[in-house]
Amino acid sequence: MPTSSIVATRKTRATSVLSHVTDGSNMFDELHSNLQSPTQFISIYNQYYQSVTARSIIVTILCNILTIENVDRKIQLFIIDCLISNRDNLSEIQFKQDLLPFIKQIFTTKDDDDDDNKDLLLSTIRLFVVLVEHRSTILSLTLAEWLSYLLNFLATNLSSTTYLVYGELIDDLISKIVKQFPPLSKDVIEILGRSSSLSFIISTNFLYQLKSWIQNSDDTRLAFFTIHLWESLACLLCRLIIRGHVKGNEILAVIED
Repeated sequence: MPTSSIVATRKTRATSVLSHVTDGSNMFDELHSNLQSPTQFISIYNQYYQSVTARSIIVTILCNILTIENVDRKIQLFIIDCLISNRDNLSEIQFKQDLLPFIKQIFTTKDDDDDDNKDLLLSTIRLFVVLVEHRSTILSLTLAEWLSYLLNFLATNLSSTTYLVYGELIDDLISKIVKQFPPLSKDVIEILGRSSSLSFIISTNFLYQLKSWIQNSDDTRLAFFTIHLWESLACLLCRLIIRGHVKGNEILAVIED
C-alpha cells in the first residue's frame, strides 16, 4: 500500500476515534468485544486515550469491565495499571460499586503458582497505596469494608516466604493508612469487630506466629518487617489498645518483646 494511503487510513481512523469520544459508545463496544485479546484491547485503549476528553469516559468503562467475569488476566492487570495512572479520574461511586468487589475477589483468591494472579495482586496493592496517599477521600465511605479485606488477606496469606513477594508494599500501604486515617472511628472499629477479619488479625495463633518470627528467626529482614508491621497495626487499631481489650494488650506485648 502506498505511503500516502497508509497515512490517510491512519488519519481516518484517528478522526473516527475522536468523533465517538463524546458518548463513549464506540469505546464501550470495541473494548468489550476484545476482553479475551490483550493485544487488541490495549491497542484500542491507546487509540482512544490520545483524546484528553475521552479519559474520564475510558476510566468509567475500565471500572465497569472489572465487574465482568472471565476477562483475560492480562487485561485486568492492564486496567489496574491504567487506573493507577488515571487515579484523578476515579470517583467514590466507581470505587464502591466497581473496584471494591474486584479487590475483594483478588484479596481472597489464593494461587501462589499463578504468576498472573501474583502480578494482579501486587498491582492491586499498588493501586491501594496510590489511592490512600492521593485520593483518600474516595475511600472514606467504604473504609471498614476494604480494611476488613486487607486485614483478612494479611492474616490468611502472610508467611515467612510470601512477605518477600508483597511485604514491602503491604508495609508501605499500612503506614500510609495510619497516616491518612488516624485514628479509626468508633463505628469503624465496631464494624471490624463484628467481622472475621479482625478476629483473624488479633487471633492468638497469628500473634504468636509473628512473635516467633521476631524472636527466633535468623532472617533479620523478616524480623524487622514483622516489627514494623505490628507497630503500624497497633497504631491502626489503637482504640482496642486504649480500651484495654485483651487482644489489644497482646498486640502491645508482641511489640514490647
